[in-house]
Amino acid sequence: MSAVQRVLVVGGGIAGLSAAIALRQRGIAVDVVEKYRPEAVLGIGIILQGNALRALASLGILDEVRKVGFSYAGFAFHDADGGNRRVMEGHRSAGPEYPAMMGITRPEYSRILNRAATAAGATIYGETTVTALDDDGEGVSVTLSNGHRDRYDIVIGADGIHSTTRAAVFGDLGAPYYSGQAAWRVNFPRPNEVTLLESYDGPDGDRAGVVPLSQEVMYMYVTDTTPDPTPPQGDLREVLQKKLAGYGGLIGRLRDQLPPPEELVWKPFLLVNLPHPWHKGRVIIIGDGAHATSAHLGQGGAMAIEDAIVLAEELERHSDVAAAFTATMDRRYPRASQIQQWSEQLCRWEIERAADADHLGITAKAFELVRQPI
Repeated sequence: MSAVQRVLVVGGGIAGLSAAIALRQRGIAVDVVEKYRPEAVLGIGIILQGNALRALASLGILDEVRKVGFSYAGFAFHDADGGNRRVMEGHRSAGPEYPAMMGITRPEYSRILNRAATAAGATIYGETTVTALDDDGEGVSVTLSNGHRDRYDIVIGADGIHSTTRAAVFGDLGAPYYSGQAAWRVNFPRPNEVTLLESYDGPDGDRAGVVPLSQEVMYMYVTDTTPDPTPPQGDLREVLQKKLAGYGGLIGRLRDQLPPPEELVWKPFLLVNLPHPWHKGRVIIIGDGAHATSAHLGQGGAMAIEDAIVLAEELERHSDVAAAFTATMDRRYPRASQIQQWSEQLCRWEIERAADADHLGITAKAFELVRQPI
């Protein structure tokens, strides 16, 4: 018999909704609480590499994602002017009939995950938070901000970098810290020639690139090394144009086509490194709440989905919660930690303007790791 029959998932993002779907596939009752409205989506777009697509296939939603996203084969690396092009293809981990990678807008991705979780039978409480959590060793009694009180076999904290669940259980342990770098992101119409994830070496050590999200849309990203994790002041369009002054080629053309400042997104890379184990008693933390990293390898969302699936598998496999949590950590900690280390290495190289930085080498290692089964 499964270790659990009723689960509360805190957080209705990628990790939380993936966990809800995976648990419902195994007949486990699931409630999800999310502090925002389901339609309130944060972010512009997301990269789905082969391991993410494989995980989405196991959740039964890859075909729906494929209908609205953009399929591509891998990464292309360039110098600042668009020359010295080197292509690294991804692995078709979801199967030969599926692409190696995809991009998708955050709103579309969120809608698909929400629909799938609801259709699977999960109950989602929007604009709701946990106000009290009491783990007595036999179960967890929970009070919600809407006044609802209930009892669950376990609680899964999937509430992101600023996880209140992590703080309630672990205190300051694993609190987010600033990496020293941020990223600009902005949507553009996708030109026909952009069919891969394109990455450009910046003349100042940072990087820029474009990610196709649909047939119509792509986003441009620009990393920004700064000791201050607060947004730049002044006219953001002028600030970004100045930062892109040293680029030619596609990035140079986009620099001259930037939309109004209110359409530009600037966000610091905040890191979370919750020490092993990510659980205490009957509460476990997954996704960014346990291991948020920089976006350099595009694996944050994939790691979150994998966490959710592995946890659901181990809860089904074991009749004891502690054993299920231990088995989850055995499978997840080495993989997620390695992705963190490599992502942060790329981040440090850019911050330090390292002459021996090997972006392609680290990316190749990451490709090889994540193509392995979870």
